[in-house]
Amino acid sequence: MNIETEFFKFKGKKTVFPHNKDYVVIYEALKAKFDTEVHPEVKTKILEIEKEGYYNDHGIDHIKMVIERVSRIIERSNPTFKHEKGKFHISPYELFILLMAINLHDTGHLIASRADHAKAGKLLLAKFDSGNLLSTAEKAIIGNIAQAHGGKEDPIGKLDQVLNLSHENVRPQFLAALLRLGDELAEDETRAQNFLLQIGAIEKTSIIFHLYSASLNSVSMDGNEITLNFYLTDKYLQKPFSKKNSKGVKSQYLINEVYERTQKTLLESLYCARFLPQPCRFTKVKVKINFLKDENHGAFMSPIGYELKENGYPTLEHSDIYKNCEGLTDQGIKLDGKYIADFIKKSKNEKHEKSV
Repeated sequence: MNIETEFFKFKGKKTVFPHNKDYVVIYEALKAKFDTEVHPEVKTKILEIEKEGYYNDHGIDHIKMVIERVSRIIERSNPTFKHEKGKFHISPYELFILLMAINLHDTGHLIASRADHAKAGKLLLAKFDSGNLLSTAEKAIIGNIAQAHGGKEDPIGKLDQVLNLSHENVRPQFLAALLRLGDELAEDETRAQNFLLQIGAIEKTSIIFHLYSASLNSVSMDGNEITLNFYLTDKYLQKPFSKKNSKGVKSQYLINEVYERTQKTLLESLYCARFLPQPCRFTKVKVKINFLKDENHGAFMSPIGYELKENGYPTLEHSDIYKNCEGLTDQGIKLDGKYIADFIKKSKNEKHEKSV
């Protein structure tokens, strides 16, 4: 199932929308402007704003991926798009609001910094819809939902659970949770600038972001579990990379970046679960990391596998991943970036000694 494809099926069926307006036609008009005037410019603008970094894809392909991930999350509830007794219902109008918010969520990069882009998208929509295809209320709600895809001060919780928009009930918290979790899971090797990585043409403080994307081969959802499969080559595991954050620039091994980002995936899953129906909630993240030689893609050490889940009182954000995951230690030694780098170095030295 794809929510955009399902939405397009309602073209010409004005009676399912407020005021008998064809919201599919409205979406097509606005999406065409997004695809031609906005999304292609986001990457360029990020380069201008973030002088020391080149982040992974935020263009049209990213929007398609978010829609695909959101579709997979919604599909788990076996939804119906018309009222059917005993089934989980999402109205065509809610699909419109959600799809608009997805298209809007990263556009704030055009008029604001990376840190403020989530809030700025709301301002952009007010200027973007010059033909007033949307009402003032619709722009406000779409903007609020898009804005909630970022931030740690409970942005979804501050939205209405249900509100009446254009004489129809809409669930902003539910829609915002779908967008936020879909955006978190919209990550894999296709978002990385792989050719630029190969030729060394990416800013040093952004390399690690592209390496993370390039290493993530698959994202799957089964039951209450999200499974992430990584393939890391020794070429990028032997030294730390520069990573820019709010405190400045720090050194970070790629394997440690994987640990941090997978912890964030669990945190986002637990947060969004508060606002999603039971079938769409995830409480565990399973990770498998495969280690390959760059020269022949053969394994140079056994894979690492671990599970992340909530334990006790929810303070996971400040917890030690090595204590929570038994698979990340070996006889009390942390399998961190330095461990992997030393392992590769030792293996190469042993190989050299044998050849002499």
